[in-house]
Amino acid sequence: MMLDLDVTFAKLTNPRMSAGLMVLHSLLERVRGDPVEPKEVRKDVDKQIPKRTLSKQSVTNAARRLEEAGMLAREENKYCVNYGFLVSVLLDNLIRLNERVGELEEEIHQLRSADR
Repeated sequence: MMLDLDVTFAKLTNPRMSAGLMVLHSLLERVRGDPVEPKEVRKDVDKQIPKRTLSKQSVTNAARRLEEAGMLAREENKYCVNYGFLVSVLLDNLIRLNERVGELEEEIHQLRSADR
């Protein structure tokens, strides 16, 4: 199973896969969570922070900022997590991190070669 995951990630990081990544991102854009009413969100958050209850305005402001960032969507005055966007962000960052690690490994290799 791990070998399959490694092969898949290697395919995603292949420079020729840029069009494939665009297709994947466009399909992920549609993946959203179930709509949740703001009052339910506030109740759930209050469970996590028992000493302080959030006002309606605080939840609305936080949700608006998350919506502006693309992490939430609003449908019929209900909030939906934009899972596809979050997966796309994570995937892009993982690919960039992988590239950076490769660059750092190459630099380390060159430094070690220069020391010999």
